[in-house]
Amino acid sequence: MGARGRIPQWCSPTCRQRAWEQRRAAESGRAATKVVDRVVEYERVVYVVESVEPPSGVDWSDHLAALTRQVESGRYYDRDLPTLAKALDELLRALARRRAWHRPFRRA
Repeated sequence: MGARGRIPQWCSPTCRQRAWEQRRAAESGRAATKVVDRVVEYERVVYVVESVEPPSGVDWSDHLAALTRQVESGRYYDRDLPTLAKALDELLRALARRRAWHRPFRRA
């Protein structure tokens, strides 16, 4: 059984009214537009790339002291401790190879 009647031209009475308003405005030479002034605010993420020089000389002792405090307070992840221990062992071996530094390392 087929559909009865004409296929509707408009989906709703509101759409029919809007189409009539636009046709009427077009016939009179005016545009059927509504101007709305409003301020739109948005945030933009800006990435800044800067070169950071590694610490040198005495600055390293401050950084190592801060690292010690982080490890002691538990703010350093356990999963990262083996990597840190390996790096510290390499540092101690490098210190042992220095002729000017003959102080033996004491483990507590």
